[in-house]
Amino acid sequence: MNRRRPRNLITGTIVGVALLFIGGQTIHALAESPDGTVMRADYEDGAKNSGYADIGLNECCTPRSLQVVDLARTGDHAIRSQLTYGDAPVNGGVRAESHTVAMDPSYFDSGDTAYYGFSVYIVSHWQTDSREDIVFQWHNWPDACEASKVPSAFLTIQPTGQWRLRVNSDGDACSTPESIDKTSFDLGAVKPGQWNDFVFKFDWDHGVDGGIETWHQTSKSPGWKSVLSATGPNTFNDDPTTHGYLKWGIYKPAWNTAPTDVDTRVLIHDNVAIGDSFASVDPSVG
Repeated sequence: MNRRRPRNLITGTIVGVALLFIGGQTIHALAESPDGTVMRADYEDGAKNSGYADIGLNECCTPRSLQVVDLARTGDHAIRSQLTYGDAPVNGGVRAESHTVAMDPSYFDSGDTAYYGFSVYIVSHWQTDSREDIVFQWHNWPDACEASKVPSAFLTIQPTGQWRLRVNSDGDACSTPESIDKTSFDLGAVKPGQWNDFVFKFDWDHGVDGGIETWHQTSKSPGWKSVLSATGPNTFNDDPTTHGYLKWGIYKPAWNTAPTDVDTRVLIHDNVAIGDSFASVDPSVG
């Protein structure tokens, strides 16, 4: 991750992962990574946190909500998220997600540049719904002057069967529902029964210096394609004590209040990565 406008950070430092073996368990620790990888959750150790002590889990119903399974993009394991209508809310919503809210190297702020990669398996029996499903989020802590915070960006599956990236931004120091600018980008058709690979490059900025580039491919039709190149604001003018972080799994906002056309959602994520280049986060490479 590169800091285009460093705040109390060492410019150019790349934080990656090393392996520690404690009591027979593999634990990832922060270290220099020569390939520029900051984090890579590949679940090869069979743990739901992929060996990162600071990866958190939002699950209402153990073990159903989140499970490590042997259907993987690479290697032997990935993480499966299942959500059923009527599941108890977790952190204010109906969700089955992993998150990096406590993982400092995953944080992003206005002025940062970072690459993100991940693979999402869409089950073959996936049915389009009347309301969207959120499968990946670049979320934000609220500032002290804010009661809550929407994500800077989030990837959704739409009722139309399309991938859509939703982007929120605000140049005001204290955001309100009225002050947030909202933008959406369609990224192509969802392909059930196969892995969908994504790489995102974000130039995070609450002003005109923001930018997003996105690439996509599927396991049955390999070959990276550029599906988005956009400029402009894409995050918030936040207090320096707050940051953005990642969430992946399933979040179904509509189920907070009412049923929809389907009552169960299942997705699998693998190779969730943060780095300073495309190659460092490519989810199709083990």
